Amino acid sequence: MQSFFRYLKTHKAFILFLFAFSWILTLKNKLDFATIIGEFTFHYDTPFWTFLNAFVIFTSIDFIKRKMKIGYSISHAGYLNYSKYFVIGFAFYLVYINLFAIIISLTFDTFSQNFGSTYQIFSGLLHQSIDFFLFGGFSLAYLYHRENINYQQRINDYDASLSKSKIQQLKAQLNPHFLFNNLNILDQLIEEDKELASDFLSQFSELYRYALSSSDKELIPIEEELIFAKNYFEMMEKKYQGYYQLHIDNNCNKSSFLLPPFCLQVLIENAIAHNLGTKETPVIIQVSFEDGIKVTNNKVSSLKKKIGNGLALKNLSKQFRLLTDRTISITDTKQSFTVVLPLINMYRHD
Repeated sequence: MQSFFRYLKTHKAFILFLFAFSWILTLKNKLDFATIIGEFTFHYDTPFWTFLNAFVIFTSIDFIKRKMKIGYSISHAGYLNYSKYFVIGFAFYLVYINLFAIIISLTFDTFSQNFGSTYQIFSGLLHQSIDFFLFGGFSLAYLYHRENINYQQRINDYDASLSKSKIQQLKAQLNPHFLFNNLNILDQLIEEDKELASDFLSQFSELYRYALSSSDKELIPIEEELIFAKNYFEMMEKKYQGYYQLHIDNNCNKSSFLLPPFCLQVLIENAIAHNLGTKETPVIIQVSFEDGIKVTNNKVSSLKKKIGNGLALKNLSKQFRLLTDRTISITDTKQSFTVVLPLINMYRHD
């Protein structure tokens, strides 16, 4: 019963519109009939039956739409989906309304009066068809409009979430302390090992080239994200000198899947920031393919624990929820921290 009242509350404005329109339509029909016969009669229960009929049509179409689970898209396919709802709803309505009428007729022994001639049957079907096309059309227009608003809201939410993620990412990459440390490493390597310095500079430039080229993209191929994650960690490895280790399984390179940019880098950065690795007990970051991309690291206690607000993981989770209707999975134990990212198939992504 509570779910029913919640449903009424959700669609309150449209249901009130159906109620008001039922009264107006009934009154118009009565006035037209009075003009012909010269006598006006109005039964106050008639609009309620018209409204009940309209409510059944609306709830039937909405039920069929939800059960078919066909997602919204601004395309020709999206309009075809709504055509399917209309056709299936029309067939369901004709079966329901006539079955209900037959049961009532048999109960009160009026079957011959209501279904006694072909004219009565076809007249009834025509009347039912007009009702469905009228109220069904209103219902489809309302549901389409409502879903369009929800879709636009999801796009707006995703853009806001992506913007926050990009801002945070750029702040982390362009942080003066981050740049200063790596430029110091480069300066030392130039004096000590020019070949290694050249490799470091190549990684450094590739990292920022990728960041700039991917900053405006919603999704990128998984192999590109893996390359970026490796480059980022190799730069960090120069800084931490073996205190952290990154292991990526070979089966992670799934060319037919997509990921939001920077997602693996965020998880690697999170593992480095919240654990104090040593040569004796390094922090091992493992990336594997298990119903998604699984990133796990062992926990190594830090004397000075970094306190964060978890904004990066929250934004990451929201992006996946908006893109896939699934969210990231987080498992936090005393020994390890694990995040599983859902994959997006490029052949199914609109």
